[in-house]
Amino acid sequence: MKRYFFLLPLFGLALWAQPLPKVKDVRFNQPLNTQNVEYNPIISPSGKYLVFQSNRPGGEGGMDIWISENKSFPDRMKYPEWDAPKNFRELNTPNFEGMFSILFDEDEKPYELYFTSVRNKDANDPKKNREGYDGLNIYYTKINHRTGLWSAPVALNEINSSFEDKMPAISPDGCSMIFSSNRPGGRGGYDLWISKRNPLTVPEIKQPNLDKPSLFCRDGIWQKPIALGDVINSKDDEISPSYHWDGNRIYFSSNREDKNKKFSFYFSEMNLETALFQKPEILGSPFNTKQGLSADSTGYPFDTPADYSTYSLWEESDNEGISVTHDDLWFYFSSNRPGGEGQFDIYRTQVPEDLRRSYEFLFRGLVLDGSEAIMIGLDATLKIYDETKPIQIITSKRIGGDLSSEDLENFRTVLKTGKLYRVEVSSPGFHPQELLIDLRGNVGKNKEQYSRIVLQPIRPVKDDRPNKTIQGIRFVVKDRKTDLVIPNAEIIYFDDLTRKGKVIISKDNTFHLEKEPTYAFEILAKAKGYKEETFLYPDTVIKDMVGKETVLYLRNLSDFDELYNTVIYFPFNERSLRVEDKKRLDLFADYLIQHKNEKVEIGGHTDNVGKREYNITLSEDRANSVYQYLRDKGVAKEKMKIQAYYYSQPISDNETEEGRARNRRVNFKKID
Repeated sequence: MKRYFFLLPLFGLALWAQPLPKVKDVRFNQPLNTQNVEYNPIISPSGKYLVFQSNRPGGEGGMDIWISENKSFPDRMKYPEWDAPKNFRELNTPNFEGMFSILFDEDEKPYELYFTSVRNKDANDPKKNREGYDGLNIYYTKINHRTGLWSAPVALNEINSSFEDKMPAISPDGCSMIFSSNRPGGRGGYDLWISKRNPLTVPEIKQPNLDKPSLFCRDGIWQKPIALGDVINSKDDEISPSYHWDGNRIYFSSNREDKNKKFSFYFSEMNLETALFQKPEILGSPFNTKQGLSADSTGYPFDTPADYSTYSLWEESDNEGISVTHDDLWFYFSSNRPGGEGQFDIYRTQVPEDLRRSYEFLFRGLVLDGSEAIMIGLDATLKIYDETKPIQIITSKRIGGDLSSEDLENFRTVLKTGKLYRVEVSSPGFHPQELLIDLRGNVGKNKEQYSRIVLQPIRPVKDDRPNKTIQGIRFVVKDRKTDLVIPNAEIIYFDDLTRKGKVIISKDNTFHLEKEPTYAFEILAKAKGYKEETFLYPDTVIKDMVGKETVLYLRNLSDFDELYNTVIYFPFNERSLRVEDKKRLDLFADYLIQHKNEKVEIGGHTDNVGKREYNITLSEDRANSVYQYLRDKGVAKEKMKIQAYYYSQPISDNETEEGRARNRRVNFKKID
């Protein structure tokens, strides 16, 4: 069971993807589509490759199999930029090759390929000679992952007949194949037939990835095909079948109930109890061909009207060959409707939510009391909204003990995938939190989210008026999470005249500047077990601080990922990064990209040699060099902030060269 773990800090966060933007449907231009036929697009599970058949120039002759790579990959929402298709020369001959299906393994690599072709006895390359019956046959080839080469195709004679057998669709587990044939035994015209195979060897799948189908039947003999029956087939034609990624739904095209015998898309769900496909449905609203369609509808341009009720311009178009990405976001299909580059063209459209699978999803975790140094479980109410309306109200229970185990929980409930949920978490005397759980798209089966939600107590608002008992400015150092005073903390005062810093002596865990500072100043606060921080106070705020207590909050080191301890050191007066620095920053860049809610301050530092103004510029340049490198590695600019500390935050004595070398650095600070 795949799990998702989150520790929620002071404020509620959106944990999952934001709502998908409305994306218009696309007919691809050249080089993907041409004035020739581009038909039966098969999109790879990740959306990186598109395989299709075409009779475009540059092939082996006739209809060939071609492959194109998406140069926009892996951005799922960006418009795909397909490179110039390459001919699949290993399999193509001067005759017909097309109407195929690819079986992918668990690593999304091609494993087997089934395609439609004809006997070939006259090829210049004897390796491409093929046996088979008259007419169309189904052929099979398997890739050698060691060499990357496909084996010589073999006629699948346990399935083929003396009639036209074409358009194979292999199930994602490799155990079933559906194809179209006009052989006797069907209802008439071309019908859909199914063959199954039992594996000779059963693979050992220790930890199946429930996001992807497991390849169970890697070998075995295909059984005698049987017609899918009157539920699926009609007296007209059923062609170009394909499987949904989970194997429990098929798509196909049929010209049933169409007076012009034009093809529209249908789908059929499998009854999991009987393992039989149910009565097919024409792709409904907004796909219904009896309704007027527009370029703003979700499903446009899926199916085109088959009668004269609307859009008579499109009455003669066919819609054949469809596949769906494994994230359930995109349909790819072919159509010969007007407005394309040529005959059949390849189109793409977003999968509507009502065609995405819905599974049970477990939401569980701990609501914790953030007012305690050692947090305990908290009585709280969780209101769960289905986008706009409340659908569930559950409660968490107060529990104690060691709550560090990921399996301990004080709430749980079951949600359904396919929706966006908003969760409000509240408890009397605590600040409420809100989080989003986005279960739209392909979430998959048997998933769960485990969340640790920390509620912070509502503390009385402090009187902001000066306290006449406080002489000068008072400081106190507290734990950022618990708001408790940190004993044995230290603070050091810096200004333009105090380059080395002045230690402020503590009295009862408070620190006093009895004399009002004349210039802008900084305070360096540190404590054992906490990450030290520098606090900057410009001269414009000094008067408002007099007679008041200012809290300096520090974070416990346990609240940080180890990568936040990364330090980049610089030689004297240098700003550029070394090779070893870039290797350390590569790890930090990967961490920030993977943790979408993390934000970081990049702090530049110098020794105390030279004037303050020069050192401010130098420390900013050092921070900028790190910032620019992280940007080049793909870290969003919104996740980073630059701060120039010059010599106000030394970590070593500036009296020695060794100490000054340690102070010439860039380090990192987590930002809420």
